[in-house]
Amino acid sequence: MRLVSGWRLALGARAFGVIVCAAAVVAVFASACGGSGSPSNKNLVVYEAAAPDHTSNVWTIDPNTGASKELTFGTSFDGNPAWSPDRKQIIFTSDRDREAGKSDVYIMDANGKNVRRITQTPASEVSPKFSLDGKQIAYAEMTDNGAFLDVMDASGANTQRLAGPYKFVEFPAWRPDTQQIYFAAIALDRDDIDIYSVDVSTKQVRPRISTPASDACPHFTHDGKTLTYASVAKGEEAADNEDLFAHDLTSTDERTDPDDKRLTADPAVDDYANPSPDDKSIVFISHRDGNAELYVMDRDGSNQRRLTNTPDINENVPDW
Repeated sequence: MRLVSGWRLALGARAFGVIVCAAAVVAVFASACGGSGSPSNKNLVVYEAAAPDHTSNVWTIDPNTGASKELTFGTSFDGNPAWSPDRKQIIFTSDRDREAGKSDVYIMDANGKNVRRITQTPASEVSPKFSLDGKQIAYAEMTDNGAFLDVMDASGANTQRLAGPYKFVEFPAWRPDTQQIYFAAIALDRDDIDIYSVDVSTKQVRPRISTPASDACPHFTHDGKTLTYASVAKGEEAADNEDLFAHDLTSTDERTDPDDKRLTADPAVDDYANPSPDDKSIVFISHRDGNAELYVMDRDGSNQRRLTNTPDINENVPDW
């Protein structure tokens, strides 16, 4: 779905998860050469790349070498990519078979081949994510009656609604035990986005991260100990800024005060922190150089370095 970043712009946030656009991406180190066709995809980051012509495509990049590879080549929106647990497939959303702004969920092999559509509804599906056992897919559904968090089998069958309606929903994240899904949403009686959880069995919804600012883009480390997310630091609510935080899940499981560990402190917007498979590093989006680029840092926020250098392209929604 071609979602516009206006609601987060109004809240002082910038790096919206589903920016519309794409085209050719030039990595800071090298052009496409071994990506998804290599024997192992373990180290590859998959992401969407958005260009000024209002198209978007899915790419992979190796954070160690900078080698990037384009996987989709359409003139529509292909975005919100995420790996399957075995890293043999990539799930994503696209409006290639519909009018602009109406997307469905697709899946393809890790090399970009064998693309198939697994949803086909009047609504628009975005932000799909596999459960860690690969059996289910959580996703956000945008309808005329509001936004919902849904789940379906990996085949696209047996869809069920878990939470909603909301004004907006994005980016479900499965806890490693697959019993709960965290997601970002704007409640009907609120104007800013918060992070909630829903129990997959009981459908009980709980607020998890709720501050005076926008709280979005939840991701779990694979060891289940940390939740990363984007928010605004205390005292900087009025600033045109957004940073990344780490919430310790072994302590309190709810946050109402901005007291979590701050991972970034750049005056620009940092967003969408996604841990590496070994939990040692985090890939994220930053606007610190004027447009959305991919960056990598250590788990504790140290050693931040730029991964891409594409002044005319916006990288977005990386999944490691």
